[in-house]
Amino acid sequence: MQFRRLAAFLALCALVLVPTAAQAQRQWFADGAVPSRYEIAITPNIEAGSFSAEARISVEAEAALDAIAMNALDLAVASASIDGAPARFTIDAAAQTLTLTPRRPLAPGRHVIRISYSGKIQDDAYGLFRVSYQANGQTKHALATQFEPGDARRLAPMWDQPNRRAVFSLTITAPSDQMAVSNMPVARATRLSGGLTRTRFADTPSMASYLLFLAVGDFERVTRDVDGVELGVIVRRGEGHRTAAALQAGEESLRYFTDYFGIRYPLPKLDMIGVPGAGGFAAMENWGAILYFDQYILIDEDRSSDSDRQNIFGIVAHEIAHQWFGNLVTMNWWDDLWLNEGFASWMAAKATESIHPDWNPWLAQLTDGTATAMMLDARAGTHPVVQSVDTLEEANLAFDAITYQKGLAVIRMIEAYVGEDNFRTGVRNYLNAHLYGNARTEDLWSAVQAASGQPVLEIAHNFTGQRGFPLLAVTGADCTREPGNGALTLTQTRFAMDDASRTAERWAIPVVARRVGEAPVRAYLPADQNARLELSSCGPYIVNAGQTGFFRVRYDHANLARLRAAMPTLEPADQLGLLLDYWVFARSGDAPFSDYLDLASGLNAEADPIIAMDTLSSWNALARYAAGRPSEATVKAYALQTLRPFFARIGWDLHPGEAANDALLRAQLIAVLGSLGDEAVIAEARRRVHAAETDPSALAAGVRDAALSVVAFNASVSDYETMLVQAMAATDFVEQRRLWRQLASVSNEALAARTLSLTLGEAMPRQLRPQVLGIVSNGHPRLAWDFLVANRAAIEAMLDPLSRLGFASSIASSNSDPAIAAALQDYARNFPEGARPTIASAVAAIQLRAQTIAERMPAVEAWIAARERPRERAGARRRGDS
Repeated sequence: MQFRRLAAFLALCALVLVPTAAQAQRQWFADGAVPSRYEIAITPNIEAGSFSAEARISVEAEAALDAIAMNALDLAVASASIDGAPARFTIDAAAQTLTLTPRRPLAPGRHVIRISYSGKIQDDAYGLFRVSYQANGQTKHALATQFEPGDARRLAPMWDQPNRRAVFSLTITAPSDQMAVSNMPVARATRLSGGLTRTRFADTPSMASYLLFLAVGDFERVTRDVDGVELGVIVRRGEGHRTAAALQAGEESLRYFTDYFGIRYPLPKLDMIGVPGAGGFAAMENWGAILYFDQYILIDEDRSSDSDRQNIFGIVAHEIAHQWFGNLVTMNWWDDLWLNEGFASWMAAKATESIHPDWNPWLAQLTDGTATAMMLDARAGTHPVVQSVDTLEEANLAFDAITYQKGLAVIRMIEAYVGEDNFRTGVRNYLNAHLYGNARTEDLWSAVQAASGQPVLEIAHNFTGQRGFPLLAVTGADCTREPGNGALTLTQTRFAMDDASRTAERWAIPVVARRVGEAPVRAYLPADQNARLELSSCGPYIVNAGQTGFFRVRYDHANLARLRAAMPTLEPADQLGLLLDYWVFARSGDAPFSDYLDLASGLNAEADPIIAMDTLSSWNALARYAAGRPSEATVKAYALQTLRPFFARIGWDLHPGEAANDALLRAQLIAVLGSLGDEAVIAEARRRVHAAETDPSALAAGVRDAALSVVAFNASVSDYETMLVQAMAATDFVEQRRLWRQLASVSNEALAARTLSLTLGEAMPRQLRPQVLGIVSNGHPRLAWDFLVANRAAIEAMLDPLSRLGFASSIASSNSDPAIAAALQDYARNFPEGARPTIASAVAAIQLRAQTIAERMPAVEAWIAARERPRERAGARRRGDS
């Protein structure tokens, strides 16, 4: 929402909207009263969905004030005073402000505000919200808070922006048989009449409002001491036995980050709180009290997969990294959200590399995160990592792959350029210079540049301040004909997947290159169109060796042919980098599809599991592109032929001594082969799932989800009914989520339509309904889109602020029909201006998918046909011999 622009109102409120060329109006308070301390006491009524509260706020005024304005949303104010004298109050719901006007102007100095008010308890994950769950045949409730980016104002009137740090003293009155949790330990608990207890928590450090946290419920707490910090996992009563993985991940991460940053964790305790439910996020880094939806923190030994375990470690590490990077030092405003999220994502991968190197996190990151960010960044609707954010709607939309994954990739590139020690020194200096304060992007890069002596600011400015990223077209002299000439010529342009992205940006680029089998050469390429790079000797060469650079590389035909021949000998990261680059070039038209297919066909069954997973993902995509085309059966058959050797090596069951990521590959192979119609895999999945109905050990945890997904995808009406009964009977939210997500993956359109209809009733947990709709859209994009349009009001009512404006785009973007692109634009015609880039990105995704099918698939079909003909002739000869 925009603040009103009335000049008189702005003067009254002391709300300054600072205009610049890039922003006409920003939703923040630039001057006026500055808070130093909040004392907030609330009494929730969970059944009524409301709470009553009082707030005592200490502020400093640098100049005389006619009025004091702050944020407030969905709050009903009963009374207000300043320095003990009643104050007139006005609420502007559209502007989300509360303005207090004293009888006389306030003098500069300290003032105390008191406000009595009431508010709402939400049913979705924002503000103070409630969740319901089943335990021992009873329906129970819990409360929790989620305030990022701008929902703390739903709990209390406050200056709800990251650069208005203050101390928070929180008190809650709640049932005595329930546990109350906040950022700090309990300072005092007082039993009251009526079965209530008033709990006051110790003061927090000075912090941003979005980091405030409160939870109340029938919880239990599992703890351990980590070098003087009390680390706890808080979950529903009776679930403590499922917390071991999260507690271990918390201990390992806390120690790793304490050592990396060289700063002790500054609070006396760190709790990780799991509540049932779902929303537009998995976890939230509240200082000292991290909130998780419990499927991201609980492990079942007989049901959870290796992927679940890796995800838990990654999420825990990400949130604990925030305790320093984001909490101890906070971005100044949402423009620099990536300073929180990109850095925490990068630090999580660093922690994983140190603690679980066998998971190969950087290789996984290339496929799971960097490739996604690059795809978004190469088409319409992208934005710079450091972007202009003026409104809360824009802030909510900023939580995307550019912020997280491109931010991570740029950090990794710069660390690789300046060296790990120099980078860590810069980070430590940055944190120590801004402890308990706010910072901007330039502060970080200046510290790293000072520590390394390298031109970090120019590189970082280019990669975080501009949209897009470079494509380096590389040619090399033939040093077999010109002895001693190992020079490479590099030409940079912006890489583009559509015409809108063919713009003229240039980047200063740190490059690592090498001849295969030789030492790397590091170079700095200025932001010019052309550059030269000297490599010694002859032989195939790799630019972006180790794949730490955020750019793509297209080679001349001679070098590509040499690399294809050398593929089995390349480092896994370079194998994967080639595959990722040429897969995208095939779709953009920068290289023929045959280049990618030739590279992929050079892999063998012993390839790294992450590379094998990327290959099966590509063949699964090609099979989907072929859906409805005359080649559909042929493409699926060739995909099965390509992928079966990987499965023949790995099989259904765990092998002693196998690589850690083989378990992930096994599960993905089962799921993809089952969706492509592999009859043997489908039959075995059915056998194991049915056997597990009487003997749970027949379905090992590592393949449970995969086998269920195969049965669900190929479900008959009878299978569907069985799974539906199981989903409706499940009482544990983690298991409910697993089963409903399986039901959403059915390939039968009539059954998928049934699943969609269930999102409008009470059979399915409320918080899961948007997820289920999203999963259905993956397999039935037009069906899901039509359902969203037909039930728009009901579905939008299920969405929290983080997902509300992006949800329609996510559903539409699975389509390949250009008519849906136009329909999405019509659907969003009344969306705020800040949502336009998200709509443009989804439209570009639909158009790209349509183009791939119409213009690129014929080349894939021709490539397959050229290889099928020799095979068919060989088969005919064998039949003739017999």
